[in-house]
Amino acid sequence: MTERAPHFLFENIGSHGDILPLIGIAAELVRRGQRCQLLANEHFRAQAVARGIGFQAITTQRTHKFASHVYSTFDCTHDYFRRLHAFDERTVVISTNVLGAGEPLAEAHGLRTVRLMLFPFRIKSLISPPWPLGARALGADGERFLRVTLPAMYSAAESHPEVLAKINATRAQLGLAPVCSTNGGRKHVVAEAAMFPEWYGMPASDWPALEFLGFPLPSSNEPMPARVLEFLARHPRPLVFTTGTGCCEPERFFEAAAQCCAQLGMPGIFLSRFLRADPQQLGDQIAHFEYVELEGLLRHAALIVHHGGLGTTARALQAGIPQVISPMVFDQPDNGHRVEVLGAGRVVPRERMGGATFAAAVRDLLSDPELGSRLSRYRSALASPRAVERAAELLLNVARRTPLLSGLDRAPVCT
Repeated sequence: MTERAPHFLFENIGSHGDILPLIGIAAELVRRGQRCQLLANEHFRAQAVARGIGFQAITTQRTHKFASHVYSTFDCTHDYFRRLHAFDERTVVISTNVLGAGEPLAEAHGLRTVRLMLFPFRIKSLISPPWPLGARALGADGERFLRVTLPAMYSAAESHPEVLAKINATRAQLGLAPVCSTNGGRKHVVAEAAMFPEWYGMPASDWPALEFLGFPLPSSNEPMPARVLEFLARHPRPLVFTTGTGCCEPERFFEAAAQCCAQLGMPGIFLSRFLRADPQQLGDQIAHFEYVELEGLLRHAALIVHHGGLGTTARALQAGIPQVISPMVFDQPDNGHRVEVLGAGRVVPRERMGGATFAAAVRDLLSDPELGSRLSRYRSALASPRAVERAAELLLNVARRTPLLSGLDRAPVCT
């Protein structure tokens, strides 16, 4: 990509579920003749560059602890903003996290920002809170929880002194006024949209006004590896097991997966970059691959057992297969709950995870006579996904508007 300011600047430090949607949207914009830049983990450089997207690594870490989550890559992101041609007043910034490093920099430079909600979990509600908070709302003290406890929890999180100290120290460095809430500083945000369908989000009446663009499910068009096709030829309709790309210690999960396959007498495909398994120990009925595109693989699967990441959840709904979710953190418990409400799968709590509990959930789902018709509806709803195209159109419409500033000389000076 030539050294010219990008039309669209994407920034995120997450794993595949966070980054692949952004790569898909940016690739669509590149196809339409736009210049895009992605600031992300070094791990995604090759995928971005192959699609004509400019790339700048702002971290090489696989995971980030919450304590360092607030503007955790600010120094690297700030270095990018100092570069000649890193942006101009016409650049539109795409943010997926209010505590991402790009947010204060976009505000400081008066750059129009679009916030994309990748998960319903991010949206705070006092009527239908995300899981597991929603579980407490159904308990014996549910009314008091929604009326008193939950508002206090939200307020405490938004005004946490250590978090605000980090935010305001960064804002002072950029010449921005201090804020008293993590939701402060919104003048630069010109649009917000949800990257999931309304029927999945199940919005409550106190949700913000959002345009529901749908699941970002770009087609990869990559053929499945020969080894995968060979295994499917020998063992059609296997169970697929994956912990996602962010879980670095998957041994317990896959031990339970192997026991599940043995108890049910079903073949299995294990997906993980971090699993160290001897093929002879796994046996002929189980195959291990570091990574396979789920879009193609799940068409051949009977069911998928996974961690509850939204990308995997959406691919299972698109394929019309049931799913067993054993969630760990962040949005995963909420995604598991929504799948159960939709009647598309079951949740096995992580503390109860084992071969027997996996096998029982799989057996119940595959014997449900009404499951097929429900899954067929979701498969039909996702048969021709246009979320990537709709997101690109939204961003192009924002780009056509008058910039917030007439020139960068009016922006606060970064020191």
